[in-house]
Amino acid sequence: MKRITLIGLGLSIALAAAAGTAYAQRDPAYEAARAAGKVGEKVDGYLGVVGGQGADIEALVRDINIKRKAAYTAKAGSTGSTIEQFAFTTGCNLIANTKPGEKYQAPDGSWQTRGGGAPQRDGRCV
Repeated sequence: MKRITLIGLGLSIALAAAAGTAYAQRDPAYEAARAAGKVGEKVDGYLGVVGGQGADIEALVRDINIKRKAAYTAKAGSTGSTIEQFAFTTGCNLIANTKPGEKYQAPDGSWQTRGGGAPQRDGRCV
């Protein structure tokens, strides 16, 4: 995948991220799962389940990811990128914006807990 360096992509990514996570951030179940390290941001732009979790967490993640994909689909065309490119770039930003204590997926696919420093990000993130 090429580095995406389109003018205005940052704004579009912010809008898609906001649209995909706005509902989730108002959902107490999402906030609790995130704070407990049961879910985390994945490098592909989607939310992931960390370890073995119950059906309720699986359903929550599935619902959020459906909303994210819809937002990515709506915004990708206007940036001249594919849905996958748009989702990946958004994933880079969502990982960068995690808070200490939150889970995220490192470039090697392992789940990491964000410390005080910058998270590990894929080398293609700009």
